[in-house]
Amino acid sequence: MFRNTFLLLVFLLLSELCRSQQLIPIDEVRYLDQINHTIKTSKDDRVVLQNYLLLSEYWATTDSLKSAQALNTVLNSPKKNLLSKGLIEYYQGIFATNQGSRADAKKHYEQAIKILQNDKKNSGILIKALYNEAYVQIEDKSYDFLVKALTEKCIPLSEKTNNKELLAYSYTQLGLTFMSVGQLDKAEEYHKKALEVLKQIPKAKTVHLITYLNLISNYCYKPDSKTAKVYLDKAKAMLQNYPQSQHYTNYYYQEAMYYTTKQDYPKALSSLDAGVKMAKVKNQLKLLHLLYFRMYNVYLMQKNYVKAKQQLEQILKENILSKEALNRRITYTQLAAVNDVLGNSKEAYQWMKKSNDLGDSLNQQKLLQKLNEYEILHKTIEKQKTINQLEQEKKGNELIAKNKNLRITILAIALGLSLIIAILIYLTYRKQQKLNQQISISHQHDLLYIENQRKYEATQAVLQGEEQERQRIAQDLHDSMGGMLANIRMSISSNELYQSTDIVEKLDKSISEMRRISRNLMPETLKNLGLETALKELCESMTHKHFSIQFEAFDVSDKVPFQIQLAFYRIAQESISNVIKYAQANNVIVQISQDGNTLTLTVEDDGVGFDKSQITYGLGLKNIENRVRLINGKVEIHSVKGEGTTINVECYV
Repeated sequence: MFRNTFLLLVFLLLSELCRSQQLIPIDEVRYLDQINHTIKTSKDDRVVLQNYLLLSEYWATTDSLKSAQALNTVLNSPKKNLLSKGLIEYYQGIFATNQGSRADAKKHYEQAIKILQNDKKNSGILIKALYNEAYVQIEDKSYDFLVKALTEKCIPLSEKTNNKELLAYSYTQLGLTFMSVGQLDKAEEYHKKALEVLKQIPKAKTVHLITYLNLISNYCYKPDSKTAKVYLDKAKAMLQNYPQSQHYTNYYYQEAMYYTTKQDYPKALSSLDAGVKMAKVKNQLKLLHLLYFRMYNVYLMQKNYVKAKQQLEQILKENILSKEALNRRITYTQLAAVNDVLGNSKEAYQWMKKSNDLGDSLNQQKLLQKLNEYEILHKTIEKQKTINQLEQEKKGNELIAKNKNLRITILAIALGLSLIIAILIYLTYRKQQKLNQQISISHQHDLLYIENQRKYEATQAVLQGEEQERQRIAQDLHDSMGGMLANIRMSISSNELYQSTDIVEKLDKSISEMRRISRNLMPETLKNLGLETALKELCESMTHKHFSIQFEAFDVSDKVPFQIQLAFYRIAQESISNVIKYAQANNVIVQISQDGNTLTLTVEDDGVGFDKSQITYGLGLKNIENRVRLINGKVEIHSVKGEGTTINVECYV
């Protein structure tokens, strides 16, 4: 019945949040004061005019009169030639966009792009112009046009110019676009790419906040309220010192989405009320109506259809977002559905009729637009035919003139062809040389890969053979030597003639030592009681008189495959042995932990450490790396002279 509600809210979210997500600093009071101060005090006319353009952009979403005054100051200035024409065209596009004049905005952005393509100083403005030019055409050319602009123009140009802020912004806007068509996993992927870029920006900026807010929406739609709360807290932490920031309106919207996902509708409505108050103070009318639509959605979830209907009627009455035909049609459809639920069949029919009539009108407009496009294309083809005909006539005249000096022409052509052939032969030769070099390099890489693969297989076979041999020797020691030593001890103990405390003690030590060697070769505790107990016993058995071993275990499952348990046990054994041999440590910490499907082992000591760049890895460290490779894990070895050594091993189980 309300199947369009999700599409309605997501479409409005994209169209209005894209427009509202300007990179205006969060501390906008200081930002605005700085602009006005520069305008009043600067003696550089170019700087003053630039700040008027920034002022126009700042007021564009909230006060069209102030925005127009600032823009006209530049347009009417006799010194406007000090600025790039592309820069002026871009800010005219910003003003037209916020006035709803998409056609005018498109023209200004196109002019800005054309002028700024070779202007390296204003590459950031060019990236914004490319994005905005695609954004204003969403309704006519659909979302894939915006995706194409972001992926083929904005992102590559941001990377080329090393503009991290706009690169992150482009990624999160791409994520927002995918979110609008319900591809939430794809959207999450691009939002996370934005987060990766943001790690390279040391100081938090507006783009950080925008990315956090977009992630909240995405996780709420999935729904994943737990992850959404993480980014909600990050956004709140950024905004809490700036209560007058216009970004708070968007924050309240996202907070309401979070509470809606949690089905805490009273808190959701409370957040929306706070957002409505802020939007009215800041004169953010389109965001205000976006909050109204969200209230409508909450009322639907509460099944309070009377309030839901009143909310839609208020939206139509104030006529902000519903000025656009597509928004108005969806609103009509929702009113029809609400009235149908309330039993107002006649009123529901009237709203649905309005929706259908408006849909027919929209389809007719699109048809006329297509016809105009075809007409323009036809005229262009006809003009091209005329141009081609004139060119053919010109070529004919040139051919007649050339026939007068036919012999000279033929000779010149022959010489030219000979030169071209010689050049082609040379180029072919050079190309073949490069190709041969590439084939040789590729062959060397293949040989190296095969060699590494053989080494890996050999290492795997050696380690597996080593484990089998250890197991066999341990079994033989236990079954054969252990039994023999125990038998000898019992014989001596039962014969008073041969009783000797010294001999018995030595036999006891021999039996203990034999058991220790057998346990090290193949610990029965690992087989019988699992990795955590085996490691604990290993730490206790290897504790040295010069240092202590502290063992810690966290959430280790008893369902870890035995091969991985054995590998982790051997790695810990090898690591502690290295500490005993080389580290001169006082304390050793052995920690085993599991987080979901990730098993982690850490062995840390406070010994002498070593310089990784100056030391050749011995057999012990190579054995550790080989064992990690066999279980498809990864190992990190951190060591600094005088600061000890830490070995981290991680594996998916």
